[in-house]
Amino acid sequence: MRKSFLIPIIFSFILSGCEPDDICLEGNESTPEMIIMFYDVNNPNTRKDVIGLKVMGIENELELHNETTDSIAIPLKTTVSSTGFVFIKTQNNTTLEDQLTVDYNSFDTFINRACGFKRNFNNLAISIDNPSNWIINYEIITDTISDIKEAHVKILH
Repeated sequence: MRKSFLIPIIFSFILSGCEPDDICLEGNESTPEMIIMFYDVNNPNTRKDVIGLKVMGIENELELHNETTDSIAIPLKTTVSSTGFVFIKTQNNTTLEDQLTVDYNSFDTFINRACGFKRNFNNLAISIDNPSNWIINYEIITDTISDIKEAHVKILH
């Protein structure tokens, strides 16, 4: 009788020591990238491919993109408040470069115990330095980057 009474008590102690799994699933949000969509300068509501688009970081010269597209997602630096990019368009053996500098504030959002925090960005500001004028204009659609569900910047070319 005494042994049968101890078994449920021991089993209760074992189960009470268990904790839920701390696993950060692949689908959980992480630090979002800035989504840029390219539009036709003559028809600002129509998306337009950039032929031979190459995007590189300025300080690290890391190639972030290299193909024809009408939209891209590029990462912002999380430890500083500014990131620079070179947007290179190659068409008909002509190479045009525009440098974009993105200034922002960043803040952390708690996801959960397993995933920790993600960095978000707000107060976006963009400047075009040393333009070769293939980028005619830009529009900041939303000045807060907290997800990857919508475009943040519209570039007219």
